[in-house]
Amino acid sequence: MKRGISKLNMRTLNVVVCLAVGGLMAGCAGGGSGGMQMASVGGGCESLRKELAGLDARGVPSIIEAKNAGRSVSSKKQALIDRYNSVLNTYLSSKCHAKR
Repeated sequence: MKRGISKLNMRTLNVVVCLAVGGLMAGCAGGGSGGMQMASVGGGCESLRKELAGLDARGVPSIIEAKNAGRSVSSKKQALIDRYNSVLNTYLSSKCHAKR
């Protein structure tokens, strides 16, 4: 039996790491926490999770992967990427992932 991470799992991990780093960088570029909203323990984190799930369902991670591979994306798709990064940044900075 093979041990280790499969190509698909490694690819998924790479996308998640890229998204997290991109989200954090977007937060730094935005002047720190001035534009970020802190999510509350209940509704805020839940709504952020729902929005991330909706963006995932729309295929945003694959769009991000395509852009990271050097392909050009339309302005509409870039807006989806920007929104995903913003929501992910808020989700992570609000420590919603630790509140589950």
